[in-house]
Amino acid sequence: MEKVYAEIELPLIPILADIELTGMKVDGESLTTFADFIRKELQTLQDKIFAIAGREFNIGSPKQVGEIFGELNIDTGRKTATGQVSTSHDVLVELSENYEIAKHIIDYRELDKLRATYADALPKMIAEDGRIHGALNQAVAATGRLSSTEPNLQNIPVRTELGQRIRKAFIPEKGNKMISADYSQLELRILAHITQDANMLQAFKNNEDIHSQTARLVFGATTEKELKEKRRLAKIVNFGIAYAVEAFGLSQRVGISRTEAKQVIADYFATYKGIREYMDRTPEQARQQGYIASLFGRRRYFASINDRNFAVRSRAEREAINMPIQGTASDIVKIAMIRVADALKREKLETKMIMQVHDELLFEAPESEIKAATALIKREMEAAATLDVPVTVEIGVGDNWMNAK
Repeated sequence: MEKVYAEIELPLIPILADIELTGMKVDGESLTTFADFIRKELQTLQDKIFAIAGREFNIGSPKQVGEIFGELNIDTGRKTATGQVSTSHDVLVELSENYEIAKHIIDYRELDKLRATYADALPKMIAEDGRIHGALNQAVAATGRLSSTEPNLQNIPVRTELGQRIRKAFIPEKGNKMISADYSQLELRILAHITQDANMLQAFKNNEDIHSQTARLVFGATTEKELKEKRRLAKIVNFGIAYAVEAFGLSQRVGISRTEAKQVIADYFATYKGIREYMDRTPEQARQQGYIASLFGRRRYFASINDRNFAVRSRAEREAINMPIQGTASDIVKIAMIRVADALKREKLETKMIMQVHDELLFEAPESEIKAATALIKREMEAAATLDVPVTVEIGVGDNWMNAK
């Protein structure tokens, strides 16, 4: 892996240092408003939960939630290692179909996590310069992805109103704008390239919408109305397959029965035969050589791929299937960061890279540089890898992180 080390990881170090030293400007007032909003929402949810339960209890305590379920005659069907009633997220998701209290507890837990991670924590992290200087870690994620800590800006929910409110609090200095540059469906494009699946390759080469194609080919959508309805399901299935999702997991995500989910997966593999072959082939390859590599040679070793325990072995198989996709995506993003940083320096632009979140790079640029900077960023990011399908980047400009998306 010397090539990965010398050509990707080492050149990335000064770039990450610059990102951390530059930091991201935060609107403290916006965060205070957000914190107040979250506290009111939590209070409302707590009142609803206590009303259904008939008494007060600690919603954050799995033991006490289990006791409440017992009092309400709600059978979770599962127990923890210590014999307590299981109230894990998966169990609550199952129960939420029939019990309102389970849905409210899920919402409460997620909201409370946002409160602790962002609403309460972010204001304390603002430095004297009015910016938050987080950390990007190179050697934490097994797939090679960068991980974000102090604070973790990669786990902000993307599509929820709350996630959007958090993003809105990240702003540029006066006279600057935020630029968001995001790879379009990078993992699915890598999946098409690796598996050489004819249908998937054709969709990307013809610049078709891959989720609409899946809605037509797998879900049989013909009319405009059906296409709109089925595209959402197709999107969940497309991304789920890249993580080797099984019938149970898919049924939870889509809200269909396990039998229906099983049929959807079977139909998907009948349509995308190259993906089926890839998913059968990869765990065997991991068993034989002990590791799986990304397209750039980054390796991940799988010691538990032959474990006797089915659950342990299955997890290793899913991770092996996902490694070339995630690992290659992480390599491409890192190469893009190096290319963009070099080009900004070469063209003497003041635009600064300020964060990396999954397949998105975030910049702060003087308004006078927007045209030159966006063209440079798009050019360099799209040239970071050559695949058998086009690699495309979507660019947005705004007065805060949310509006730049």
